[in-house]
Amino acid sequence: MLQSLRDEFSRLTAIVSIAHQEQRSGEPEQRVSGAAVEDLRRSLETLAGEEPALARAIRRPVSIERLGRYTLGNLVIPSVAGALGDYARASTWLGEQLGISGAVITATVQPVRLEVEGTAGAPRARSSGRSPRGPSRLRFLGEHVKAPEAAIDAIRHAGSVLLAPGSLYRSVLATAAVPDLACALRSTRARVLWISNLDPGSRETARMSPIDHLRVLRLHRIRVDAVVYDPSASLAFEPAQLNRYGVEPVPRELCSSDDPARHDPERLRLALAELIDSQATSPAVS
Repeated sequence: MLQSLRDEFSRLTAIVSIAHQEQRSGEPEQRVSGAAVEDLRRSLETLAGEEPALARAIRRPVSIERLGRYTLGNLVIPSVAGALGDYARASTWLGEQLGISGAVITATVQPVRLEVEGTAGAPRARSSGRSPRGPSRLRFLGEHVKAPEAAIDAIRHAGSVLLAPGSLYRSVLATAAVPDLACALRSTRARVLWISNLDPGSRETARMSPIDHLRVLRLHRIRVDAVVYDPSASLAFEPAQLNRYGVEPVPRELCSSDDPARHDPERLRLALAELIDSQATSPAVS
């Protein structure tokens, strides 16, 4: 999504999770530092564009004896964080070196672990073919579940806040449910737009209905003012259901013609440009 926004908005702040689930921490940078930095690296690369030599360098693969082949940037980021003291400073410093347009900020100052646990939420309708169990809840484990002040300020002072598509638990909630950031979302004067996924996804969300996704956000006290979705997608909302939750439905053509599970960058750019006044707002993306 950052690619769609990069050329449209000159003052863009991306807030990216570095949290990880214990059973998924197989990458060398996670084993060494406890951080999942793939999304952080990609966000820095995207806002840097194609020109800076450093941006090209950090996406290059390297081979490490007994570890195999990995992207250089995924190893550089934990090293810089170790030198500067935390990942928030590291992402800011790397953004400056890359000359990015805007800012990329980590959702937490230090890495945290995620745990998805079941909860006794409202049952899902059996007639829809969905799971009858209630939604799962995300928990943060660790002593450093603290957001950088820069991330909190970006949300509070943004003209618009966009919740980007991605894994509901490991991406959207891993960022927006950080307590400091969830509080900032609830208090900001900006409009909070959630760009919905186009398909139900896998793992925790495979059997969830569209409105279940919104219920999970509500369960974690995530504010959503409007949902941007494609009515032709397999994960398509009913406007009447959104209205009952006090959420504005924003149907737009978003699916890629090549892959209906992916957002078309140009269609997404046009939809967001229509919804956001690029002359007056500084979007924050989480």
